[in-house]
Amino acid sequence: MKQIRILVIPNITNSRDIESDSFFDVLFQQINQLGNDFFWIVPTIKQSKRIGGFNNVLQIPIDMSGNMFHMRVNMPLELIKILQTSTLNKNRTNDKFYVEYDIVYSHLMDWNIRRYVPTKKKIIGYAHWWEGSYCNGLSNFNNHLNFEREILGTLQTEICFVNTLAQKKRVIEEAKKTFNESIISQLENIIQVYHLSIPKESIKEPSDSRYRMITFNHRTTTYKGFPKFMKWMNEFRDIRTDFELWIPLADKKYDEHWIDTSSYSKMKYLDRLSKSLVCVVPKDKHFGWSISGTDSMMVGTPTLFEESDNYREIFPKGLFYSNKREFFSIMNNLLDDSKYVKEWGLKSIRRAKELSNNKSIQLLRENLLV
Repeated sequence: MKQIRILVIPNITNSRDIESDSFFDVLFQQINQLGNDFFWIVPTIKQSKRIGGFNNVLQIPIDMSGNMFHMRVNMPLELIKILQTSTLNKNRTNDKFYVEYDIVYSHLMDWNIRRYVPTKKKIIGYAHWWEGSYCNGLSNFNNHLNFEREILGTLQTEICFVNTLAQKKRVIEEAKKTFNESIISQLENIIQVYHLSIPKESIKEPSDSRYRMITFNHRTTTYKGFPKFMKWMNEFRDIRTDFELWIPLADKKYDEHWIDTSSYSKMKYLDRLSKSLVCVVPKDKHFGWSISGTDSMMVGTPTLFEESDNYREIFPKGLFYSNKREFFSIMNNLLDDSKYVKEWGLKSIRRAKELSNNKSIQLLRENLLV
C-alpha cells in the first residue's frame, strides 16, 4: 500500500521546551501507534528529537510564534506556502516549502485552513484548546475570545477530535450561545471523542524508593488550578514540614527551601516522577485530558485528581478530592502510610495498562485513509 502523506498543522505552545509540549506528546503517540502506513510532514519551530526518531517523519522548520495567544491570530506565511504547494507549478519542487500531501491533519482550529487547501483534499482536526468563556474569559492578554473562529475552523473538518466527552459537552454548550441549531447539529456529528492512550513501552513498575515529594507537573497558570493549589500547599506546610514540593514547569524560582523547580529531559523527568510520593492534578478549566496525570500513572506514582468529569474518564475509580479537607486528609495518608502509597501506585499502573489498549487509534486510522 502506498504511504499516505499527512500534512500536520502544529499547535506549539511550549516553544521553550518542545519535547515537553502536549502537541508533540500526542503526535508521538499517534505516529508510534499507526506505524508505516503513513508519512508525516510536520512544520515546526524547531526539530523535535522525539518524532525525529521515526523514519516516516519529515520536519520542516518554519518561522512561527510559540506564544499561546499570538499564534492563534497570526497564521505563518511559510505555513501558507506549504499548504498551497499542491496548487503550485511542480517546477518549484526545489523550494523547501514545496511538499506533496494527501490529507491535512490540523491541531489548531483557529486558522482558516480550507482557504489554502484544494477542495478535493480532506481536513481532519484535533483540538487541544478552546478559548471559551468557561475556561479562559477575557484578560489583559486576551481582549477577545477566539472561540467563534475555532468553531468555524472545526466546521471545515470532516471530523475533529477532542480528548474527553466532558470537553465536547462544554464546547457544544458554548457554541449554542452564538450558532443556530443547524450548526450545532453539524458540530455534534463532527466533534468526536479521542481518549489519549499511554505507550505500553513507557509503563514501568512502581519504585520501591520514593522521595517525600509532592509533584505539580503542569503549567503554573490559573486555568491549571495553580494559585489555589499553592495557597493550600502553604497552609499544609503550616501543619507539617516533612515534605518538599517539585514544580518542574515553574516560570520562576522560589525562595522557600522546600520548593524545587528543577527541570530535566523527558527521560530524567519521568525517572524523578516515578520516585515522587504523589502527583496532584487540580481541576482544568478546559475539561481535557491530563497528559501530566497519565505520565504519573504510567510510572506507578499515586495520582490525586480534583473531582471533575473529564478526570473520571481518565481514572474512573481513581484517587479524588473535592475540597481542602479531603485534600489534606489524603496528603497526610500518603505521607504517613507507605502501604497506602504502594496500593495507589499499583492501581495507577493497572489503569495505565488499560489505557494503553487504545481503541480510539482505529478511529483516527480510518479517518486518515483517503
